[in-house]
Amino acid sequence: MINRVIRYIREYHMIDEGDCVVAGVSGGADSVCLFIMLLEISKVIPMEIRVVHVNHLIRSDAAADAMYVEQLCRANGIAFTLVEEDVEALAGTLRLSTEEAGRNVRYAAFYRELGDRKGRIAIAHNKNDSCETFLFHLFRGTALKGLTGIPPVRDKVIRPLLCLERSEIEAFLQGRGIRYCIDSTNLEDNYSRNIIRHHILAAAVKEISPAAINHISNACGRVSEAYDLIEDITRQGYHACVRVTTENGNITKYHIDREPFFLLHATIQGYVVMEVLSDAAGGRRNLEAVHVGQVCGLMNRQCGKEVMLPYNLCAKRDYMGVCIYRATEKLPQETALHEVMVPQEMVTAPGTGERIEIILNSHQKISATFVTNTDIGADMQNIPQNKYTKWIDYDKIKDSIVIRTRRQGDYLTVNAMNQRKTLKKYFIDHKIPQEERGRTWLVADGSHVVWVVGQRISSHYKISENTTRILCLTFEDEEQQAGECAGH
Repeated sequence: MINRVIRYIREYHMIDEGDCVVAGVSGGADSVCLFIMLLEISKVIPMEIRVVHVNHLIRSDAAADAMYVEQLCRANGIAFTLVEEDVEALAGTLRLSTEEAGRNVRYAAFYRELGDRKGRIAIAHNKNDSCETFLFHLFRGTALKGLTGIPPVRDKVIRPLLCLERSEIEAFLQGRGIRYCIDSTNLEDNYSRNIIRHHILAAAVKEISPAAINHISNACGRVSEAYDLIEDITRQGYHACVRVTTENGNITKYHIDREPFFLLHATIQGYVVMEVLSDAAGGRRNLEAVHVGQVCGLMNRQCGKEVMLPYNLCAKRDYMGVCIYRATEKLPQETALHEVMVPQEMVTAPGTGERIEIILNSHQKISATFVTNTDIGADMQNIPQNKYTKWIDYDKIKDSIVIRTRRQGDYLTVNAMNQRKTLKKYFIDHKIPQEERGRTWLVADGSHVVWVVGQRISSHYKISENTTRILCLTFEDEEQQAGECAGH
């Protein structure tokens, strides 16, 4: 049986030579077997073994278990650490179940013991535990991941005994004459897992198939393999249709683009949405299939519709698809910011090449320069095509250039015949999200929009061979540039 465990460890690359292995040993059959196995395996794979025992202070006889484990470690020259924590009181304070609070305390103790050492944390889960987890999730309702059982390796946690059934473990200890402690709470039916263990799984083995545990375990393995494939496809789908942006330094928005999203299989769509929600929330504890369905449903609703989700998340339909962000992170309002006039001295002395910087806010500015047609030549091919740099025929300016955000009555011309289109209609046609419209800078001549900054200029103000004065404008955004540099 030791060789089976060694093969299992090597199959999943659990332990490397020279590792420090912190073992959680409660004193029960499983953990004592794990302890003995690690001692035997250390003869083949040299390692440092350290034991942590956690007393939850629930049972009156728990101190005897701690003493037994300490004696076991002392007899074999293994480092022993005892952690005592009032788990029931902690569960009440944190509003957790006793089981969950106990688990948190144990894993925190294991990770503290491992510290910065190179190695792993060994837990004594066996094949029966994995089957019980499978059935527990199945009965309570779960996605596919919940049917994968208990993984052999997760981060630094390893489970070398998952290849063994509980009956094999007890027979191994009996054959070696090794005693172990019996946790009286494991004999009660106060917990759902104990009911599954004592009644459901036991009945399946006795009445349906003696190999039921092995069959369920094998099914968990096949589901796990299928889930690994789904996870890989989900990652590809995520990269294909999800964009993440940060606004105003702290507002993280997750954009799910509708067109590539609908190219995904319906199952993968759900997994992609769950990944987006968990990323936006920082966890997935309270996220369920109903929330995924709400987000998917938004894809076929009109722009502006939104739903509220756990963790104060807001999912909002926009022109590109659905945008998800924390509702507590207030988005900037659609109000005019401030107006900046182009200095008149530049207009009265064109062609000097003097550069004026017009500061819009802490990280955005527009640089302006006046030149004449003769300075650049009559070749219209010289006109820059950069969306953040535009040349404007200043001879056609009626009032004075103002840089501002949108106002009621704004319009621009969209073709050589100078046909008008309202700015609102332009935003709608070009699928500019509502929350961005009030923050978009405009270079305006009264109500006539000369340039929607970062996009097009009005046809009326395009330069021609008859132009004499040219206003050259360049928009700069330090935050955007920093983000692009970080991306590269």
